[in-house]
Amino acid sequence: MKKSAFTMLELVFVIVVIGILSAMIIPRLDRDNRFEAATQVLQHIKYTQHLAMTEDVYDDTDPDTGAGTGWFKERWEIQFYGCGGYAIHSDRGEDGGNAALADAALDPQTGKSLWIDAVCSAPNPNEFEKMNLVTYYNLDTPNGFDFSAGCNGQSLSFDTLGRPYGTNTINGVIKQNCDIQLNFPAGPEVVRVHPETGYACILDGVGGNCI
Repeated sequence: MKKSAFTMLELVFVIVVIGILSAMIIPRLDRDNRFEAATQVLQHIKYTQHLAMTEDVYDDTDPDTGAGTGWFKERWEIQFYGCGGYAIHSDRGEDGGNAALADAALDPQTGKSLWIDAVCSAPNPNEFEKMNLVTYYNLDTPNGFDFSAGCNGQSLSFDTLGRPYGTNTINGVIKQNCDIQLNFPAGPEVVRVHPETGYACILDGVGGNCI
C-alpha cells in the first residue's frame, strides 16, 4: 500500500515537472520575428561598440579634406538604411562616410561581412544574409526604422571609450536617449542606446524600461 502511494507521488511529481518544462519551451517554438530582429540589432550595436574600444582605427593625423573624409570618419559605425538593412563598418577607406564592403566588420561566428549596400541588394556568399531585416524578419517598408531626436541621424559610431556619436562629426556625442524603432506589421520593437555610456537594451514596450 505504501509502495503504491509512493509510486503515485512520483508520477504526480513527473507530471508537474513536464508541465513546467512545457510552459518554458512551447512559447519558444513560435518564432518571434520582431524580438529576434531587435535582438540582432542590439547585439550588433554592442559589437560595434566593442570594436571601437578594442580596435582603435581613429587617426588624428588624417586631415579633413572637405570631401567627406578625415580622421573623425574612421570610427566604427553601424549605419541604417531606408531599405530596411544596415551595415557595420569603419570608413578607413575614406568613402565619404558611406559603408564600403572593404571596411566592413566580420561576423565572429561565420566570418562573413556584416554589410549590405544602401539599396539592400541580395547578398553574395561572403555577406551576412540577415543584415536585410525586411527579407529575414518581415520588417515593414518603406519606413522600417524610426529614430528619436536623440539619435542625431541614422547611424551610430563609438569612440575608444565606448561613447556613442549620432554622426561622424567632432561634436556629435549623444546627449539624450537614442531610440531606434523597428517597425513591423504586428507592431514595433525599440532598441535604446543611452547617452555617454552607450549602454544599449530593448525596451519592454509598456513602461519604456529595459528588458
